[in-house]
Amino acid sequence: MKTLSVLLLFALSGSVVPAVSSPRAGAAPQTQEAPAARPSERASELLRELAGEFRAMKSYTVAFTIAAGESDVAGSYTVQSGGYTLMIGDAEVFFDGKVRYEVDHARREVTINAVDTTSRNILDNPIGAFDFLDGAYRPTLLSDDGSEALVRLIPTDGESATGVVTVRLGLHPVRPQSLAYDYDGEQVTVSVRSIEPFAGKLRRFDPKACAGYEMIDFR
Repeated sequence: MKTLSVLLLFALSGSVVPAVSSPRAGAAPQTQEAPAARPSERASELLRELAGEFRAMKSYTVAFTIAAGESDVAGSYTVQSGGYTLMIGDAEVFFDGKVRYEVDHARREVTINAVDTTSRNILDNPIGAFDFLDGAYRPTLLSDDGSEALVRLIPTDGESATGVVTVRLGLHPVRPQSLAYDYDGEQVTVSVRSIEPFAGKLRRFDPKACAGYEMIDFR
């Protein structure tokens, strides 16, 4: 199972990702510093609205920035008809609904793999990044001031590759502002810059554009 450190080695084009000892400015607060929790019914309601917002969009693009230690990297992904393209750093990812192609242009490599559709990691399975309704997490409302809410998600089986997830939501409508992953001492924050409808044609993996690249097939 992939961990955040493995995913970020890919996302940050091979740079080492250090653990974070204190939260970055503007990042969602870490679990040990979170305010006292309130009943989880409101948290579950917000997660249903969040998932509903994304399920209602047939095609959309999400732009984001990932912060881990001293490293920041911008990226975006586009979802359409059960597939997606993801661009981050020097890398591109293509998913056609069955197979995922991770293209690292700097290393001239293409990694081919199946997709874990149960993952809620935004890099591993962006289609499901904001859908927490499968019972894999136990939600708790940390704060709600009427315009912004903070929800903590703890894995119910203790095996999630994302670890504890803290989601900051804007309200009216419910939209994600950031995700903070806390996995085994590593903290990674994903800030959502924009969510826009997409009316174009989704780009697909083109083997001709990767002529001469090493193909690494893990299927």
